[in-house]
This record gives sequence, structure tokens and C-alpha cells, in this order.
Amino acid sequence: MESASFCIWGAYGYAKKVICSYLIQILSRALGGKTGRAISGWDIGVTAIHLSSSSSKLFSSLKIPTTLSVIECHRDEVRELPPKAEVIAWSEKTGVEMFRYGDHILGIQGHPEYTKDIMLHLIDRLLQRSFIQESYADILKEKLVKVEPDKEAWKKLCTSFLKGRL
Repeated sequence: MESASFCIWGAYGYAKKVICSYLIQILSRALGGKTGRAISGWDIGVTAIHLSSSSSKLFSSLKIPTTLSVIECHRDEVRELPPKAEVIAWSEKTGVEMFRYGDHILGIQGHPEYTKDIMLHLIDRLLQRSFIQESYADILKEKLVKVEPDKEAWKKLCTSFLKGRL
């Protein structure tokens, strides 16, 4: 699947980065973490992620909910974080939905940048390539109509991180 990374140069010559999807697994491994296929299988659609109690304080100035919905499309996951990384959100399916590494890297398993149209296209691609069955694709499309991702909260969270406000 596609991955996204957004960055802004920090005051000390390193880039502040918000890294999404497969890139968090690559980064986690590069920094000493462990990744692999998700034991629970595919996570496709809009998923509710829960901010950890320590991160709730971090994000309290943003006035965002402690549970956020985000579009997901993955079957791999970070299983063990690298040293010095901190889990800041989790979901019922994925133990590491979001992590922070120092004050310059924020990793997000989901896709806050995706729209429902992109997700519908991805479901069709997964079906065409026989990664998922038609009955499952139909269920996913049906569920996608019923719930909205928290786009504005994600925008606020990512922008605040990149601007050094968190």
C-alpha cells in the first residue's frame, strides 16, 4: 500500500516527521523495533484508535477527543517499538497505532490523509488482486458509508506536531 511522510525542518538540522502506514514499520525496524504480519489479519476501513493515558496529557491543549477515527489499510504492524520510542495510541486490532520517537518523529499506522474515495479504490484493488474476498469487500464498503474519519482532529494533531507545539 501507499505510504505518506510529511516533514518540516527543525531548528537543529533534523526534520520533524509525521510518518504514516508502512513507513512506520520500516522506521521502527531501522531503529531496533520488531515488525511483522498482524496476528489479527487485515485492518481495513475506519478504525477507532485510543490515545494512551500519557499521550492524553500531551494532546490536551489541542482539545481533541481521546478516541479518534482514522482510515486504515494494513496487514503488517509494529510488534515491538525501538528503544526510546513511546506508544501514544492503540486500537482493538493493533497495539501500536501511533508512536513518538523523541520530539521529531510521529508514526501513525493509519492514513489521516486518505479520503473515503481512496479507501473504496483500495478495497477494489485488494479484491482484484485476490488479497480479500468479495463478501469481505462488500462488508467493508457497507461499513465505510456509516462512519467518518476525524479529519479535522488529525489535521490539528499533525500540524501541531510539525510546528513543535507538542
